[in-house]
Amino acid sequence: MTGKICSRRGPARLLPSLLVLGAVGGLAACGAATGPQEYGTDRRTIEAEVGEEFTLSLPMHPAQGEWWYRVTPRPDAKVVRGEGDREDYEGSDLVGGGDGTQYFDFKAVGPGTTEIRVLHCPVGTCVGKGESASPRPGATSTNSDQAGRARYYTFTVSVRR
Repeated sequence: MTGKICSRRGPARLLPSLLVLGAVGGLAACGAATGPQEYGTDRRTIEAEVGEEFTLSLPMHPAQGEWWYRVTPRPDAKVVRGEGDREDYEGSDLVGGGDGTQYFDFKAVGPGTTEIRVLHCPVGTCVGKGESASPRPGATSTNSDQAGRARYYTFTVSVRR
Protein backbone atom coordinates (compact mmCIF):
# COMPACT_ATOMS: atom_id res chain seq x y z
CA MET A 1 0.00 0.00 0.00
CA THR A 2 2.72 2.38 -0.96
CA GLY A 3 1.78 5.88 -1.95
CA LYS A 4 -1.25 6.00 0.37
CA ILE A 5 -1.39 8.25 3.40
CA CYS A 6 -3.03 5.69 5.65
CA SER A 7 -3.84 2.02 5.52
CA ARG A 8 -7.25 0.48 6.00
CA ARG A 9 -6.62 0.44 9.73
CA GLY A 10 -5.40 4.08 9.76
CA PRO A 11 -8.76 5.80 10.16
CA ALA A 12 -9.71 3.38 12.93
CA ARG A 13 -6.57 4.42 14.78
CA LEU A 14 -7.46 8.09 14.28
CA LEU A 15 -11.01 7.70 15.59
CA PRO A 16 -10.12 7.77 19.33
CA SER A 17 -8.00 10.90 18.78
CA LEU A 18 -10.81 12.62 16.89
CA LEU A 19 -13.29 11.73 19.62
CA VAL A 20 -11.00 13.23 22.26
CA LEU A 21 -10.54 16.40 20.20
CA GLY A 22 -14.30 16.64 19.67
CA ALA A 23 -14.95 16.25 23.39
CA VAL A 24 -12.35 18.89 24.26
CA GLY A 25 -13.83 21.24 21.68
CA GLY A 26 -17.31 20.62 23.03
CA LEU A 27 -16.17 21.32 26.59
CA ALA A 28 -14.43 24.50 25.45
CA ALA A 29 -17.62 25.66 23.75
CA CYS A 30 -19.65 24.90 26.89
CA GLY A 31 -17.09 26.73 29.03
CA ALA A 32 -17.33 29.79 26.82
CA ALA A 33 -21.09 29.88 27.36
CA THR A 34 -20.87 29.81 31.16
CA GLY A 35 -20.07 33.52 31.56
CA PRO A 36 -22.65 36.13 32.55
CA GLN A 37 -25.73 36.33 30.32
CA GLU A 38 -25.58 39.36 27.99
CA TYR A 39 -28.56 41.51 27.05
CA GLY A 40 -28.81 44.12 24.30
CA THR A 41 -31.47 46.64 23.41
CA ASP A 42 -33.47 43.95 21.60
CA ARG A 43 -34.15 42.07 24.86
CA ARG A 44 -34.99 44.32 27.78
CA THR A 45 -36.69 41.86 30.12
CA ILE A 46 -34.17 40.09 32.33
CA GLU A 47 -34.83 37.16 34.65
CA ALA A 48 -32.10 36.12 37.07
CA GLU A 49 -31.58 34.13 40.25
CA VAL A 50 -30.02 35.58 43.40
CA GLY A 51 -26.24 35.52 42.97
CA GLU A 52 -26.37 35.44 39.17
CA GLU A 53 -24.36 37.97 37.18
CA PHE A 54 -25.51 39.54 33.92
CA THR A 55 -24.32 42.21 31.51
CA LEU A 56 -25.88 44.88 29.34
CA SER A 57 -23.91 44.70 26.07
CA LEU A 58 -24.41 47.81 23.94
CA PRO A 59 -22.78 48.73 20.62
CA MET A 60 -20.91 52.02 20.58
CA HIS A 61 -18.99 54.16 18.16
CA PRO A 62 -16.83 56.49 20.29
CA ALA A 63 -14.87 57.61 17.23
CA GLN A 64 -18.18 59.13 16.12
CA GLY A 65 -18.90 60.59 19.56
CA GLU A 66 -21.46 57.93 20.57
CA TRP A 67 -21.71 56.76 24.21
CA TRP A 68 -24.06 55.02 26.65
CA TYR A 69 -24.66 56.14 30.24
CA ARG A 70 -26.37 54.50 33.20
CA VAL A 71 -28.77 57.16 34.46
CA THR A 72 -31.24 57.73 37.27
CA PRO A 73 -33.37 56.37 38.62
CA ARG A 74 -30.90 53.74 39.81
CA PRO A 75 -32.04 50.12 40.23
CA ASP A 76 -33.14 49.00 43.70
CA ALA A 77 -29.89 48.08 45.48
CA LYS A 78 -31.71 45.31 47.40
CA VAL A 79 -32.43 43.56 44.07
CA VAL A 80 -29.54 44.41 41.71
CA ARG A 81 -26.03 45.75 42.32
CA GLY A 82 -23.91 47.45 39.67
CA GLU A 83 -20.54 45.72 39.31
CA GLY A 84 -18.95 48.33 37.05
CA ASP A 85 -18.75 49.12 33.39
CA ARG A 86 -16.14 48.61 30.70
CA GLU A 87 -15.51 49.08 27.01
CA ASP A 88 -14.11 46.83 24.29
CA TYR A 89 -12.75 48.66 21.25
CA GLU A 90 -12.21 47.24 17.79
CA GLY A 91 -10.03 48.57 15.00
CA SER A 92 -7.64 50.67 17.07
CA ASP A 93 -5.37 50.42 20.10
CA LEU A 94 -6.36 53.96 21.09
CA VAL A 95 -9.17 54.37 23.59
CA GLY A 96 -12.13 55.61 21.60
CA GLY A 97 -10.24 55.06 18.35
CA GLY A 98 -12.62 52.52 16.88
CA ASP A 99 -16.03 50.96 17.22
CA GLY A 100 -16.79 48.55 19.98
CA THR A 101 -19.08 47.50 22.77
CA GLN A 102 -19.88 49.13 26.07
CA TYR A 103 -20.72 46.77 28.94
CA PHE A 104 -22.58 47.43 32.19
CA ASP A 105 -22.10 44.55 34.64
CA PHE A 106 -24.62 43.65 37.36
CA LYS A 107 -25.25 41.07 40.05
CA ALA A 108 -28.68 39.92 41.25
CA VAL A 109 -28.55 40.25 45.05
CA GLY A 110 -32.11 39.77 46.28
CA PRO A 111 -35.58 38.76 45.13
CA GLY A 112 -37.78 41.39 43.55
CA THR A 113 -38.21 43.49 40.43
CA THR A 114 -36.39 46.66 39.49
CA GLU A 115 -35.42 48.69 36.45
CA ILE A 116 -32.07 49.67 34.97
CA ARG A 117 -32.14 52.78 32.80
CA VAL A 118 -29.48 53.69 30.24
CA LEU A 119 -29.21 56.64 27.90
CA HIS A 120 -27.87 56.26 24.36
CA CYS A 121 -26.13 59.42 23.19
CA PRO A 122 -25.15 59.76 19.52
CA VAL A 123 -22.72 62.61 18.83
CA GLY A 124 -23.88 65.98 20.14
CA THR A 125 -27.23 64.76 21.49
CA CYS A 126 -26.47 64.81 25.24
CA VAL A 127 -24.98 67.13 27.81
CA GLY A 128 -22.96 65.93 30.78
CA LYS A 129 -21.45 62.52 31.37
CA GLY A 130 -22.09 59.51 33.55
CA GLU A 131 -25.18 59.43 35.72
CA SER A 132 -25.76 63.16 35.20
CA ALA A 133 -25.92 62.85 31.39
CA SER A 134 -29.14 64.13 29.92
CA PRO A 135 -30.45 64.52 26.41
CA ARG A 136 -30.59 67.89 24.76
CA PRO A 137 -34.19 69.02 24.16
CA GLY A 138 -35.96 66.78 21.67
CA ALA A 139 -34.80 63.35 22.90
CA THR A 140 -37.06 60.50 21.90
CA SER A 141 -38.33 57.33 23.50
CA THR A 142 -37.22 53.90 22.28
CA ASN A 143 -40.41 53.72 20.20
CA SER A 144 -39.06 56.32 17.80
CA ASP A 145 -37.39 55.41 14.53
CA GLN A 146 -35.47 58.68 14.42
CA ALA A 147 -31.78 57.86 14.23
CA GLY A 148 -29.30 60.32 15.61
CA ARG A 149 -31.35 61.33 18.64
CA ALA A 150 -30.73 60.53 22.27
CA ARG A 151 -32.86 57.67 23.61
CA TYR A 152 -33.57 56.10 26.97
CA TYR A 153 -33.70 52.31 27.27
CA THR A 154 -35.24 50.67 30.32
CA PHE A 155 -34.40 47.09 31.29
CA THR A 156 -36.81 45.37 33.68
CA VAL A 157 -35.04 42.89 35.95
CA SER A 158 -36.89 40.19 37.93
CA VAL A 159 -34.78 38.31 40.47
CA ARG A 160 -35.96 35.12 42.14
CA ARG A 161 -34.41 32.92 44.81
